[in-house]
Amino acid sequence: MVEISSITGDDTLIYYRRNYTAVAKLEILTKTEEVKIAFTIEIDPLGRKMVYVEYPFGMTFDYPVLPVTTKLKEKIVAMDNEGALPI
Repeated sequence: MVEISSITGDDTLIYYRRNYTAVAKLEILTKTEEVKIAFTIEIDPLGRKMVYVEYPFGMTFDYPVLPVTTKLKEKIVAMDNEGALPI
């Protein structure tokens, strides 16, 4: 995974959930691919951040999805901790 860009926040009435849409630039094996994603950061009652990532319907990877999703979640949490995500 290279970067996440074009991040926009979606309005939500639930204060412990933040919804975003973005473009993820993925480097898989020898090729780079840009994928539109939607993700949600939810804070549970104990203060832990849970991240949910959604891909467009019909999106296929030439690589297992679980490692890609795990890296995306790690990057999203790091960006949120740095204050790089819009509120």
